[in-house]
Amino acid sequence: MRYRVDELTGRRTSEIDNELSDQVDWYLSGIRHPGMVQVQLHHIFERKVLVPTYFDLRYTEGINQFLAANGIDGITIGELIDDGIIWERRGHGSPANDQRSGDIPYVKVSDIRALRININPTNLVSEPVAKSHWKADNSGLCQWDLVTPNRASSNIGEFAIVLPGEERIVLTKEVFVFRAQLCSPYDPFYLLWSFSLKAVRNQWRRIALMQTNREDCGKRYREIIVPRPPDLAWALKKSAAFRTYFTALAQAKQEFARVLHGQEDQYTANVIPVSAPELS
Repeated sequence: MRYRVDELTGRRTSEIDNELSDQVDWYLSGIRHPGMVQVQLHHIFERKVLVPTYFDLRYTEGINQFLAANGIDGITIGELIDDGIIWERRGHGSPANDQRSGDIPYVKVSDIRALRININPTNLVSEPVAKSHWKADNSGLCQWDLVTPNRASSNIGEFAIVLPGEERIVLTKEVFVFRAQLCSPYDPFYLLWSFSLKAVRNQWRRIALMQTNREDCGKRYREIIVPRPPDLAWALKKSAAFRTYFTALAQAKQEFARVLHGQEDQYTANVIPVSAPELS
């Protein structure tokens, strides 16, 4: 969006920003402006996408520059999954509004912020309702799982990590859950560091396309590129701050839950949503 200053009021007002029209003018003038890309028709039909944003190379410039600056290669989420380095699943489902009464947190896409899963005390469900969405006696989640919205959200590609003791939740279906299979040097903290890079996050803007009136990733999330660590030492160094912070946070949370154990009914659900087990 472009802006101008009103001469009478001094206020900044918006002007219509029609990049597509501008690109046509530049093209007809023989100018190849950033954002212009020529795509072979067979590539469009192969990918079944006819949205200019998807083919805009500016969204991958950041990761290409990052990889070049560090002298390393990239690897896609799809390759990580296919190689068994990470495991992927979706969320559980969405309990109806009249079912939100209990003590098990129901987590919506808007609750995934600032690397954390935030508990909303107004969105709690009973154990029978939770199990009906889990389709099991437990959520199937594990400590250090990584979660991000994949549809109908402005924070698609923003990840949160499941701390030990936070596994007993119901996740809306509109999320990805990625689990590191502990294939060195890829561990949850390295993956979270990678997903938190601007160069990586910006790529989600290319593949999260509008479907009717909601953003949707489809299978295009598999194209997201993350840095391929050259060795374990490099990966540990890059992710050290994430590992230190979240392991310390998990330990503090465990001690917090231990001190308040037996007093859970005196507090709101966002204080002690679940008990914290021993850390591994």
